[in-house]
Amino acid sequence: MINIGKSVIYMKLLIRLSLIFVMLATAATSWAQVSFTVDAPALTALGQPFRVEFTVDKEPESNSLEAPAFEGFDILAGPSISTGHSIQFINGKQSTSYSCTYTYVLMPTAAGKYTIGAASIKVDGKRYSTKAQPIEVIAEKGNTQQNKGGNNPNPESRIGKDDILLRLKVSDTELYKGESLRASLVLYTRTNIDDIENFSLPAFDGFWSQELSFDNTPSREEYNGRIYETYKLTEVLLSPQQSGDIIIPEASLTARAQVVVQDSRGANPFFGGRQIYHVSRNVKSNPVTIHVSEFPAGAPASFNGAIGNFRLTSKMPEAKIESNSADQIEITISGSGNLKFITAPKVSLPESFELYDTKVVDNIMVNATDTSGNITYTYPFVARSAGEFTIEPIRFTFFNPAKGEYETLATEPYTITVLDDGTASATPNVERYVGYGSTMRQLDRDIRYIHLGTLPAKAASLFVLTPTYWLIVVVMVAIFVVVYVLLSKRIRDNRNIVARRMKRADKVAIQRLRTAERYMNEGNRHAFYEELLRALWGYISDKFNIPVSNLTKERIREELYRRNVSMAIAEEFCEIISRSEEAQYSPSTDGEMSEAYATAVDIMSKIEDAIKR
Repeated sequence: MINIGKSVIYMKLLIRLSLIFVMLATAATSWAQVSFTVDAPALTALGQPFRVEFTVDKEPESNSLEAPAFEGFDILAGPSISTGHSIQFINGKQSTSYSCTYTYVLMPTAAGKYTIGAASIKVDGKRYSTKAQPIEVIAEKGNTQQNKGGNNPNPESRIGKDDILLRLKVSDTELYKGESLRASLVLYTRTNIDDIENFSLPAFDGFWSQELSFDNTPSREEYNGRIYETYKLTEVLLSPQQSGDIIIPEASLTARAQVVVQDSRGANPFFGGRQIYHVSRNVKSNPVTIHVSEFPAGAPASFNGAIGNFRLTSKMPEAKIESNSADQIEITISGSGNLKFITAPKVSLPESFELYDTKVVDNIMVNATDTSGNITYTYPFVARSAGEFTIEPIRFTFFNPAKGEYETLATEPYTITVLDDGTASATPNVERYVGYGSTMRQLDRDIRYIHLGTLPAKAASLFVLTPTYWLIVVVMVAIFVVVYVLLSKRIRDNRNIVARRMKRADKVAIQRLRTAERYMNEGNRHAFYEELLRALWGYISDKFNIPVSNLTKERIREELYRRNVSMAIAEEFCEIISRSEEAQYSPSTDGEMSEAYATAVDIMSKIEDAIKR
């Protein structure tokens, strides 16, 4: 009986918890924010009807919509109401969505700038409003879409000369060497496009280029007094690597337009007496000239081509360290500009300090306007002698294009005291006189001067012409012959630097892939994709002797085709580059890194096999 009583208590508790959960879920649903939005074009043409849609994501109260007055427009139709429900199952969880859309068809009455006022609607007793929507109406130049072709049944006549255009839009045409600009290839159309073929990008010779992610949502734009639907096809960040006028050649494509022609014979009554045709048009963009200026004269000695706007921070070593101990200097350069091309600032240390290889760690992001981020340079060193030393200011100079002048950033002079660890002495500021009239500074006690004098004549006469002397002569001659033969072979091998570089392309790529694999095993996603891209771009650059700055995906395809590599392999190679560039700054899993690594190794092997055949 006791067990039964406990079961009843547990059951009541479970029921109460369930009711509380249901109440909380119901409250959360009622508290959820209701979305009520408006969708209308920001630009339209006089004499052209357009749609305005008001959408709410919760079921509204009946007849609660209050539409704006639509001043400046005639209402041709509306409101028509459409609703939609959807259910999704993601990772075993169910989610539902609801939408209700009110659609109006409007006709502008005059050209000018107007505002579609806010609409409001009531949901669960509470009223919600949209934002006001500005809209511009322009009077187009030339013929309108309605009178093109008249009643001519010829589909070709329905597509005007300027109804499909291709433009390369650049953010700037005058800039300095190393400065960045954004280039966008945009398709302009006044007709329905259902397919694009034979798409050929321009070659960006003379530029370092980086493909950018972009919003490919269609938009409206006025061009030459007419309104077009625009579709962005690609966007690239370019940085000129040489001064003078650089011409970006034309891009081209074939656009297939859909044309509906009224069938006067009425041969197809099911489709309302209409015939649908497809008309292909070849379009090209105009070449664009970029004027690249060289840097002004009078650059400081610490200028190494950095352009942009930067900041410099430093982390100096401890103020007191022991002799023969290691420490480091950290210099961080941050900001926006050509971060990928700047070099480490020069560091001048006291003579008794041993400076080792500089370590570089970068965190660089490429966006639609520029390259930004930071680079940290670490200078490790070992102080050999005791004493008090001064580290001279570390200078970094960049050219600021906004101001048109050079700016120099510098650290403060830094004093460091090196304590004697018992094996090194203080560095005396002593100059010793030597017999031939010059002076030398003694840096440490364990370094002694070589005694300067003449070899006793007797000792010299005892050694010359002895068997040991002749043995040394023979050995030296033999060493000379061996060194001569090896150097001659080395010179012959190095005469054709291009051939040597091409021969080592696969080995260099393998080394970079091993580094990428190490980053993959460490879970360092950004470093993995960066090293993988270096391997892919560097492989083509070394293999075909093309500078990386002159490489584009289209150029890669052309070079591979010329060497009998199949189209499928070339496309796969460019695809892995695109996927790696996208994954470099987006979340990815270990499985995606493993797949990218395996694909890169496999595609390089296929290219090697194809070229060797």
